[in-house]
Amino acid sequence: MSRLGLSIEIALRFLRSKTRGGFLSFVTAISIAGVCVGVVALLVVTSVVNGFENELSRVISGTQGDVLFYTRGAPIRDRQDLERKIWQFAPGIKDITGSFVSEVMFGGPNGVAGGALEGVDPATWLQVISVGERLAPGGALPENEGEILLGSALAEKLGTAVGDTVRVIIPFAGLSDDEDQGFGSPRVQDFKVTGIVHLGMYDYDSKYAYAPLKSVQQLVFNESRDHITSFRIKLKNPDRAREVAAELSKHFGFPYRVRDWSQLNKNLLYAIALEKVVISVLLTAIMVVAAFNVISALLMMVHEKEKEIAILRVLGVRRRDQFHLFSFIGSFFGLIGTLLGVVVGLVAVWVLRHYRFIRLPAEVYHLEYLPVVVRWTEWCAIGLMAFVICFLATVGPAARIARRNPVEGLKWTM
Repeated sequence: MSRLGLSIEIALRFLRSKTRGGFLSFVTAISIAGVCVGVVALLVVTSVVNGFENELSRVISGTQGDVLFYTRGAPIRDRQDLERKIWQFAPGIKDITGSFVSEVMFGGPNGVAGGALEGVDPATWLQVISVGERLAPGGALPENEGEILLGSALAEKLGTAVGDTVRVIIPFAGLSDDEDQGFGSPRVQDFKVTGIVHLGMYDYDSKYAYAPLKSVQQLVFNESRDHITSFRIKLKNPDRAREVAAELSKHFGFPYRVRDWSQLNKNLLYAIALEKVVISVLLTAIMVVAAFNVISALLMMVHEKEKEIAILRVLGVRRRDQFHLFSFIGSFFGLIGTLLGVVVGLVAVWVLRHYRFIRLPAEVYHLEYLPVVVRWTEWCAIGLMAFVICFLATVGPAARIARRNPVEGLKWTM
């Protein structure tokens, strides 16, 4: 057997051996539990923060498209020509749909609420945004003029359900023949609610409503005009959204503006990323504290095995072998604690993902439940970090033990 293998064998014998009073076993269990708790806390918290980030990105891109192209001035009149140019200048486009967005007031049995009415092209909008996948049971998408789809929180505010009628009020609508002269008079129209959509983000659920494009154009202009305010673009590779938006911005200046989905809620996504870093740093302190427990357990084992250690030195075990011996013992504590932490973390994540028993106030957190997303690269990095911290914590005590004179141990045992 090699000297390294001998050190491992002796380390395993020390770990399996009984101790006086069982106190050392108790301290060892506490040390392993400390590492486990630190790993579980860090794994679960990072998974929850990842879930927030993933859910918000899914809602934003699923509602606004991967890239949003819109006008800051008058509505777009040359729709077909502009769409051809977008296809020409932006590589990797999968689908594109035009829409007309107008700020309106909604009236229902329970009162009035402000929001955004988006006129969508029934033939293309579902190819770009995922609103249809979030439709509540019993509802249908608006396909005919005079039909409307409401966000779930907006419908709750208005007190409306599928089949009810909601009144849409545009305070300043319908410009005259010369659209640059000013606003026209308010317009009011009743729409039939064909469905309620739960987008998953309170800001959108409480604000957005969808109707066929022609209905919104007719309401705004009081006549049929094929004008729109924005294009929503879906890409073959969503990861290139920022690159495509930058490319389109080079070819289209004022009054047009191009933004990728991450820029639509940039501050919120940045705050989540910063929060993740801060929480990770703070929770790492738990594992550092657990590493001190490992040191305590290691030193107590040295005190308990003083006689055996001295005899091993007399029999020819070198200081390097003794260093390896206690490094293995401390690493074993870290390895067991890390593995237990990963197992408990997986169970906790599975419970949070499938039962969703933790509900959140949507007005504060934007989401109604605690989302969880496991990223295995992060989990592997956290597990490796926990093990390395525990290993480094054993280096100092192991080196100190290896320098001890074996005679002292023999004197103490006599």
